[in-house]
Amino acid sequence: MSRRLLLPVTLLAVAALLGSACTSRSQPPQGSQGGTLRLAYLADMAQADPDVFYDIEGNTVILSVYEGLLKYKPDSTEIIPSLAEKWEVSPDGLTYTFHLRTGVKFHDGTAFNAQAVKTSFQRRLDVGAAPAYMVQPIASMQTPDATTFVVRLKHPVAPFLHYLASSWGPKMISPKALTDHAGKDHAQTWANEHADGTGPFQLTAFERGQRYELTRFDGYWGQKAHLDKVEIRIIPDIGTQRLQLQSGDLDAILHSFPQAELESAKSNPDLQVRDFSSFLNNILYLNTNKKPLSDPALRKALAGALNRDSLVKEVYGPYATPSTSTYPSGLLDPALAPVAYPPSETKAPAGTGKLTFAYTADDSGVHRRLAELVQQRLAAAGFSVTIKEVQLPQVFEYVNDLQAAPDMVMQTNTPDGAHPDMWARIEWYSTGGLNYLGYKSPQADRLLDKALETTDTATADRLYGQAGKILAQDTAIIFVADPRDVMVLRKNLTGVEHVPNYPWALNLAVLQKG
Repeated sequence: MSRRLLLPVTLLAVAALLGSACTSRSQPPQGSQGGTLRLAYLADMAQADPDVFYDIEGNTVILSVYEGLLKYKPDSTEIIPSLAEKWEVSPDGLTYTFHLRTGVKFHDGTAFNAQAVKTSFQRRLDVGAAPAYMVQPIASMQTPDATTFVVRLKHPVAPFLHYLASSWGPKMISPKALTDHAGKDHAQTWANEHADGTGPFQLTAFERGQRYELTRFDGYWGQKAHLDKVEIRIIPDIGTQRLQLQSGDLDAILHSFPQAELESAKSNPDLQVRDFSSFLNNILYLNTNKKPLSDPALRKALAGALNRDSLVKEVYGPYATPSTSTYPSGLLDPALAPVAYPPSETKAPAGTGKLTFAYTADDSGVHRRLAELVQQRLAAAGFSVTIKEVQLPQVFEYVNDLQAAPDMVMQTNTPDGAHPDMWARIEWYSTGGLNYLGYKSPQADRLLDKALETTDTATADRLYGQAGKILAQDTAIIFVADPRDVMVLRKNLTGVEHVPNYPWALNLAVLQKG
């Protein structure tokens, strides 16, 4: 599967500026005055279609406009109700019965019911984009009545509830809107820049390359949002964003604030620096498919030469810790799949040659700084390393020609959901969408497949741990750091609520601007 990452977004911004579109669906609803929240994106979200959207930049829009059946509890991996009030799972792990909320309306006034859920699930299958994998195990869907939705799976899927709680999981779209704008592409043209969900905000403007506008939906089924509007501008330069935050023209920077400037921000009486638990993971992929790193002993020596403790402290300060597992912190007991890289006394053998080291561009400068320090540490161990900055589309192409691909690639990724399968299957499964350098372990693949269909959580976790141990033993990926999700906000913002699996996003419905 292909998917979004913690991305170098400036490339997308350049492309987005080539065209613009402005849409307005309705007049702003009347209600209490809660002010306007002003945010910025470094680049356009790729699109507003929740069945295609698979990026990070844009989570605030998708999660404010659309809702799924389930969601995660703030600062937790616990799954809690959203549009489904409760649910049951059959003992064989194949049948899921969801009991839906009543009194819920889409933004266009259409009633939410079981048939609307079935329509939304079917639309995701029909569109068939990257997030479709979350519904592809479904064998059948039934709607016995307006408030009951039943799913039967082809085989047990351990993380199925996590699929539904994921920020990229199935979202409910107005069936009337889908019918009115169906065209020949399941309403994809319309949904690219329009939205019609059940969330606390409506998308009332989408001006590509310039701005988006969210307006409070006063017909929302739950507690109404405090804010009247949220304005999100496209500002591709993080320095410009910082100046506007300091002047009060922006209310928050949700990611990529330069690490070196955080202490200054903390000393500013008008700002607050907030850091949250996350599933972010900085990792270093090694190309096991060509010399010299096809040699396992050399890979272990390289990993030991990094001295991760000092590396992570120097780059991230207090906002990250060295990884202790092949899984991001909080997904799996670290003892089940531990990683450790003892200092290596091995020097690079003569004739090792130069290693090429690619890192993806990021606006905070963290990847560049890490790459430079890794280069220095490896040089001290006798490795000759050439570093280069690359854009994300280049990285996805490496697997197509592994002999021409770099020897090492650095990236910061995040899982699709708060479940170990939603990390391992994309990172090191042989066909994983983020397995950039083509690592293959048939044994690890078999363990992951077995775990996927195991309904007993403890047994499944042991299997995920065994797969992770194989990867750790092979040293095909070096797990560097577990960073925090760091945001800088104006001091007058309260009601700050964050979910580890929803990176770069806050719950705008509960946020207040004093």
